[in-house]
Amino acid sequence: MKKLLIISSTKKSNFDLSIKIKDYLKSNDQVTCEVISLEDFELPLYTPTLEEKFKNGELFPENISKIKELICSSNAMIWCSPEYNGGISPIVTNAIAWISRATKDWKEGFDNKNSLICSSSGGNGRNYVKGFTLQLSYLGSIVFEKSLIKTSSKDIDNTEFTNVLNDFCSNII
Repeated sequence: MKKLLIISSTKKSNFDLSIKIKDYLKSNDQVTCEVISLEDFELPLYTPTLEEKFKNGELFPENISKIKELICSSNAMIWCSPEYNGGISPIVTNAIAWISRATKDWKEGFDNKNSLICSSSGGNGRNYVKGFTLQLSYLGSIVFEKSLIKTSSKDIDNTEFTNVLNDFCSNII
C-alpha cells in the first residue's frame, strides 16, 4: 500500500480541498492518505545562520524533524496551496528549504516521488503551478502533468476532479 501525503499550505480553502481529495481517495484501497497543514508546524523562517546554529547543536527543532519525516516517509505527495503574488506561497518555500537542509541528501524527501499540484486561489493558480513544477522537478520529483485548480470564479469540475485523481493514483500504484 502506498502512503500519499496531502500537504495544504493553509488552513482555509486549500485545507478544504485537501480534505475533499482525501475523502475521495478513501475508496482506493491501494493508498493511505494523510492530510497536514504547514501552518500547524510553525516553522521558523529559514536562514543559513539559523541552519548553522541547529547543525552545530546537532539537532533541528522538533517540528522541522516531524515534517521532514512525513515527507521522507511518503511515497507520493499532493500539494494544495494558493498562488501567492503570482507564484509559490512563502510557507511552502520555507518548508521545502528546511526539508532540503535537514536531510543528508537535499533531494531525499522529493527524489523520484510523484507529486500532484493543486490550488484553491483567488487568482488563476497557473503561475503557482508553473513555478512549483519547476521547483519540484529540480528537487527530483516526478510532477504529474495535470493539476487541479479552483479559483474564486471557477470551481473544479467533478469529472476533471475524479479523472485527475484516478490518473495520478494509477501512476503511483
